[in-house]
Amino acid sequence: MFHYRSPDRIIYDEEYTDRLIRENYADIYAYCFRHLGHRETAEDLTQETFLRFLRNVERYREYGKIKNYLYVVAGNVIRDHYRNQKEIPVEQELRAERDPKPDMAVEHAAERVGVREALAALESPDREIVILRYYQELKIRDIAAVMRMPASTVRYRLKAAEKELRRRLEKGGGTEWTEN
Repeated sequence: MFHYRSPDRIIYDEEYTDRLIRENYADIYAYCFRHLGHRETAEDLTQETFLRFLRNVERYREYGKIKNYLYVVAGNVIRDHYRNQKEIPVEQELRAERDPKPDMAVEHAAERVGVREALAALESPDREIVILRYYQELKIRDIAAVMRMPASTVRYRLKAAEKELRRRLEKGGGTEWTEN
């Protein structure tokens, strides 16, 4: 997709920059939405992710995929958002049941709530690994790059998180967790 580009190329090649944003926007938005559950806030933080990337592009040195780096930036933007947020409105919690992808709308609401609650109960790094693997469909090596940990650690934590999710979902009323 994208090969190494100097920071100047990213900043001054408008066509390249537009294509970078267009090709990655939906994935970064879905990632933000998974963490926030609120459409408008996810849109704002997705835009902030790209703005931060472009503002600080001179510090960027691509050692892998640009998308992986964008996930790192998005994760930082989300953490900053939560750090600055004082309380979560009830409307935001209710909107958390919506999903940015239309094919997910056919899932049963009880299953979505059960999965969301089980996912929320995981430790932060494990939750992040599950989101990146199953919702963002990243490969283990890409997750390792985003999380800045060895691939073997990602595999181990993913298996442990899957086991914990399975346990919580079975305990929570028969909702099943299936591995991809």
